[in-house]
Amino acid sequence: MLTRFALLISILAMTFGCSSDPDSESASSKVPLLRHVVLFKFKDEATDAQVGKIVDAFGELPSKIPSIVEYQWGTDVSIEGKANGFTHCFLVSFADDSGRAEYLPHPDHKAFVDLLLPSLDKVTVVDFFATDSQGATDTDGKLRHVVLFDFKEGMTEKSQEAIETKFTSLPGDISEIAAYEWGFNNSPEGLDDGYSHCFLVTFEDEVGRGVYIPHPSHKEFGGIVRPNVEKVLVFDFYNGK
Repeated sequence: MLTRFALLISILAMTFGCSSDPDSESASSKVPLLRHVVLFKFKDEATDAQVGKIVDAFGELPSKIPSIVEYQWGTDVSIEGKANGFTHCFLVSFADDSGRAEYLPHPDHKAFVDLLLPSLDKVTVVDFFATDSQGATDTDGKLRHVVLFDFKEGMTEKSQEAIETKFTSLPGDISEIAAYEWGFNNSPEGLDDGYSHCFLVTFEDEVGRGVYIPHPSHKEFGGIVRPNVEKVLVFDFYNGK
């Protein structure tokens, strides 16, 4: 899996890095960030004040833990009915594994978890190294579309490759995709609920998403993935909202 992953990164870098723009070439050669996707569903009895305090506390972590290089969060605004009850998404990024290794046992992160747990109903955590990060450095104010897949046991490698290849082709087919990245789950926390892949698609707004969902290329992707997927989670959010 790691060998194929490394090969795919190389292919994608060659495919999307062929630009005469020096800035573009520099961006394509960067080591991918480690994305830490955290989804929360709070208990019914959790008050708005308690949830607000948790959100604020999470937002303070980037100033307390230097290994956090990017941070976004938001509440669900998806329209597909596949958020599985989750209401909040936090997207924390690290430069590498060592950044995550500093973050997880950090005293300030542990203090945050202590604050969180009394109000938490369920959590899902998926980490991935961002592959093919087209436009992913300019996503503030845009609509982030998080898609998690748990594939069926026995799915062939050929089917998995077809799914990955088709999803990777979507930005070329659908101009409304403002940014795109994906990767395999590598979280050490055991909170992934079986999800092995994360695809993170970004649109300027709901209008772009409205074009994307019924687009023929996206529907074709759905036809490829549907027979192979055990479950899917879709969560959309605007940063800070």
